[in-house]
Amino acid sequence: MHDFRLRTVLAAVLLALPPALPLAAAAPARAADAVLGQRVAVPAYFLPSGGTAADWSLMNTAAGKPGLLVANVANGPDDEARPAYADALAAAHDAGIKVIGYVDTGYFGTTGFGTRLGSVSADDWRAQIQSDVNKWYRFYGSSIDGIFFDQAQSLCGPAGVGEAWVSLYREATAYVKKYHPGATTIANPGVSPNPCYADAADILVTFEGPYGSYLDRQGPYLPAAWEARHDPRRIWHLVYDVPASGLATVMSLSKANNAGYVYVTDDVLPNPWDRLPPYHAEQVTAAKGSGGAAPAAPPRPAASQVTATSVRLSWTSALCPGAVGYDVYQGGVKIGTQADFAPAATTYDVAGLAPATSYTFTVRARDKAGRTSDASRALTVTTAAASANAPTTPGTPVASDVGPTSVRLSWTASTDADPGDRVQYYDVYRDGVRELAVPGTLTGVTVGGLTLGGTYAFTVRARDTTDRVSARSGAVSVTAGSGPISGATASVIGGDAIYQARFTLPYAHRHVFVDTDEDPRTGWPVHTVGAEYMIENDTLYRKTGAPGDWSWSAVAGVGPLVSDGVHRWSVPLSVLAGTGSTQRIVFHGTDGVRHDYAPDVVTLITG
Repeated sequence: MHDFRLRTVLAAVLLALPPALPLAAAAPARAADAVLGQRVAVPAYFLPSGGTAADWSLMNTAAGKPGLLVANVANGPDDEARPAYADALAAAHDAGIKVIGYVDTGYFGTTGFGTRLGSVSADDWRAQIQSDVNKWYRFYGSSIDGIFFDQAQSLCGPAGVGEAWVSLYREATAYVKKYHPGATTIANPGVSPNPCYADAADILVTFEGPYGSYLDRQGPYLPAAWEARHDPRRIWHLVYDVPASGLATVMSLSKANNAGYVYVTDDVLPNPWDRLPPYHAEQVTAAKGSGGAAPAAPPRPAASQVTATSVRLSWTSALCPGAVGYDVYQGGVKIGTQADFAPAATTYDVAGLAPATSYTFTVRARDKAGRTSDASRALTVTTAAASANAPTTPGTPVASDVGPTSVRLSWTASTDADPGDRVQYYDVYRDGVRELAVPGTLTGVTVGGLTLGGTYAFTVRARDTTDRVSARSGAVSVTAGSGPISGATASVIGGDAIYQARFTLPYAHRHVFVDTDEDPRTGWPVHTVGAEYMIENDTLYRKTGAPGDWSWSAVAGVGPLVSDGVHRWSVPLSVLAGTGSTQRIVFHGTDGVRHDYAPDVVTLITG
């Protein structure tokens, strides 16, 4: 799909800013006397300190409390817990707000987006996504109530054929829910996706765009017919650049469009999610529903398709007139919602269960205004037993392509002796803690998120379709590379200064800072030098303005980049004006979050 979304590289990061959808079809005819009860859902891509700390405080008040917020530290959870976020997320969670952690899915590489390690492989995206999910829960624990999958696909598969792409999002949701029961998952295609995505996440962002496109939804912003029949609590609309005078119109239209979650802001590109709008409290009030009557309690659900790890629940939705959706509970934990499909039976598939274990389920009906019924009578289900045999032990993993923050692991496959059974996943452990769940069709994975120079022990276990696991494999010890920038050199060849270094990470910006007067007090202060010149990727800049400010002017007529991989730049000495015959050079790489330098400042004698 067309994608004009912009992204920042600092703490405030954009949600996807995709194409825009149509004036929605009318809301379902059921409960027409009720006004849709919505919840405000905030993409909180702003710091919980400094100028936007007050916005976090406002969200914890009765007047400003949203139903949920999406937290985004640095295009995800970053590489360590941040105390300011820990405090803010705990306060929001304690105030009754669902706190959702941001995870970039990059369309699983299907549109050319690369992982932080530069790969467009869906398998490598899976590994990065699972790692980011783990970090949110490891860093912020019980404050996290679910995961937001940004940059989600909207097509079921390549060229719209098959379900290869949507299955990746179903798998990501299943991963979160297996290890964090009760978690809410959200996928953001930003446009109305194919109906195959209806079960890919608990909530779908089916519109993300500007005010004008919401008033007149054309082209890719057109809503799909299935949205009008769906559970409104599974649809979220994000509308920006809305003046205060347009708030009432957008809120009314979002209700007509059957969006149970909504966020409206006057903020604009390049990041419309970096603060709350001045009318935030007013939209929280406008989102409330009214009218109608609470539906009757559903009948006790029935169980079918019971396996060792899953069960299908069903109930007769015709017995709940006025219901637009149902909330499903496992014990006392709400595990999901389902749209009303009256007069046919409504079903909900529960996964991630343990073998030979008893579970109790209830269902509550919900009307358009958001009122819920009493719980149904409880159903107790005992899952089937695990298979007779555990898979064989995988081979000890072999490490290759060891980098400063990643390693490639591969192992020999396990087998399963039980008829009809198979290895469904390989669980990869780092220092005894599960890190990844790799599909059983794979016998290798790239593990990222390592620390420079850190030493790790990796093991693997096979898991079959009934969750029976093998013994743990032998361990392989891996020491991450000592530095992401190496081989930094500078030389003079035929009147040109040649700068060269190997960058082992896929930095957005590779820099060469050149101090031409040997005076750290002049130029841009960086890593003990004062740079009069900077090469950024393939452009040469000259320092202008005050010594310490970010004033740089491109030098016309010079294309310094000669080769990448091992990056090599060539610049005529004649354009590098300075007062001395010695240059001091700093090599630097950044993705906007991390900043890495070559271990030594390089000295070049030019005359």
